[in-house]
Amino acid sequence: MILGIDTDVLISWLVEVSPRHADARRLIESEVRERGGFIALTPLVIQEFLHIVTDPKRFKEPLSMPEAIQRIEAIWDSEEVVRLLPTAEVLSRTLELLAELRLGRKRILDTALAATLEFAEVRRLATFNPSDFRIFDFLELVDAPQSPRPRLV
Repeated sequence: MILGIDTDVLISWLVEVSPRHADARRLIESEVRERGGFIALTPLVIQEFLHIVTDPKRFKEPLSMPEAIQRIEAIWDSEEVVRLLPTAEVLSRTLELLAELRLGRKRILDTALAATLEFAEVRRLATFNPSDFRIFDFLELVDAPQSPRPRLV
């Protein structure tokens, strides 16, 4: 089985200081090791990852571009990764979904990811922002349970 990965899960998985790092690791390990599955990545998600993890406004200590590229190349070249490349049909479907669902400019990237997954027949998407994707009825959304918060005594 193939699981698409949203940018937020990819960041949490590959950046140890991310608040949901442990959740993302468990989710990916469960999918790949325990279920024998694969994860699907798109250039769009990788480009967004690079943009975010190198941004000093988003991270106290952002990754340098060479560090970020090194992490992505290690994952992109992994045998557990299915590379999903957009096609002209994906662009047409993205535009169709934007119009049909009356989505605005802030929904373009999510819609492009959804269209890419749909054309690749990947029906499951791991995201920590399920509200961004619920509108796409062809996707099953997968979220890792959050780590339990320590109890204060």
